[in-house]
Parts: sequence; C-alpha cells; structure tokens
Amino acid sequence: MLIQEYAIIAGGLITTSSLRLLAPTIKGKLGEWKVQSMLSGMKATILNDVIIADDRGLTQIDHLVLTPSGVVILETKNYSGTLYDRGRRRPWLQYIGGKKIETHNPLDQNYRHRKALENLIPGVPIVDVVVLVGSGRFKGQKPDGVVSPGELKASLRRMGCGGPVLLPIQEAWVRIEQSVRRDKQTRLTHLRGVPGGHGAIWKERIGRAGFFISAALLLAGLT
Repeated sequence: MLIQEYAIIAGGLITTSSLRLLAPTIKGKLGEWKVQSMLSGMKATILNDVIIADDRGLTQIDHLVLTPSGVVILETKNYSGTLYDRGRRRPWLQYIGGKKIETHNPLDQNYRHRKALENLIPGVPIVDVVVLVGSGRFKGQKPDGVVSPGELKASLRRMGCGGPVLLPIQEAWVRIEQSVRRDKQTRLTHLRGVPGGHGAIWKERIGRAGFFISAALLLAGLT
C-alpha cells in the first residue's frame, strides 16, 4: 500500500511539473483554437498554422483568411495582464502582478508575414492584424493593427468574408496552399530559428514525456 501511495504522489507531482512546462504552448493553442472556431462559424475559407519559406528562412502564420477583398493575415496572442507597446522593432512589455515580461512584438512578426506573402502573391491585397484573445489590456491607446475577436469579426464581415472571390485572388490562394509546409522536420527547423525555440522544443518534449510517466505512476498507484 505504501508503494502505491508513493506512486500516486509522484504521479501528481510530475503532472504538475509537466503542466507548468506546457502551459505557454497550451495557452497559445487555446487562443488559436478560439479564433479558428470563430472563423469556421463565419463559413470563412481559412488556413491554420501555416509555415512558408521567405528570404530569411521559414515563417509561421497562425491563420490566413480568404476574402473578396484579398488575403487577411492573423497573428493570435492569448495574453493576460497589462500590456505596453513601445513601437516597432521593440518588444512589448507585459506586467502580470509584479512581474515584467518582454515579449516579441507581434506587429513585427506580421510585418515579416506580410513581406513573405507579398513575394508569393504579388499584386494581391493583403491585410495583417494581431488578434488579442486573452484578458490582457493595453495601458493607454491600443496600437493600430491590434483587434479583439469581436472587432475582427466585424471587419471581416465588412470585407465580404464568405462571399464570392474573383479569380485572381482565388489563384493566389491556391499558390499559398501549394507553398504551405506541414511536415514535422519543417516545424522543428522553424522552431529552432526563432528566439527561445530550442528551449521551447525541449520543454514540450519533457512535458509530454512527463505526462506519460505520471499516467503510468497514477495507474500503478490506483490498481
């Protein structure tokens, strides 16, 4: 009985540690799922979690939306706390309680996304926005190019999202679909190329392994 109790305790501790390691990934995926669900409800034509090549290597786009007005790039951020925008090419500041966090400026991320698409589909109108889905709020004025899910929905409706699309824009969308890379090696290569990417890879691997170990320990303790 004592061994079983130890197994349950160990399993619980490992589960807690694994959740901490995977929390940023889970939070980000939940934010992307919220936006994806909203877009699907609008009957929008979308591509999610897109990786394409550009002149700097590989860039990852959370969502692309096809509209009669062109292609919309969405960078989704599930942030909490108080946010400060300090201008282009400078990180955002995020204050959660008394803790200050510097995070890569998503408007800069979208600038790279836009340039990659402009090279791929020249002449096609492109709009890029950052969708803030979490409880985070800006101190002062919200930067241009940052919207809430509700504002995004209203904007897409004004653009005729879900309506008929002219042939040149349809052909551009096909070129994007043909250029998307989804294989596992491409994803690893992309992650290794972003700041903190190596650490994120190992945190996810350790976190996933921890869940398998904790499940085995909990099962052993309960049987």
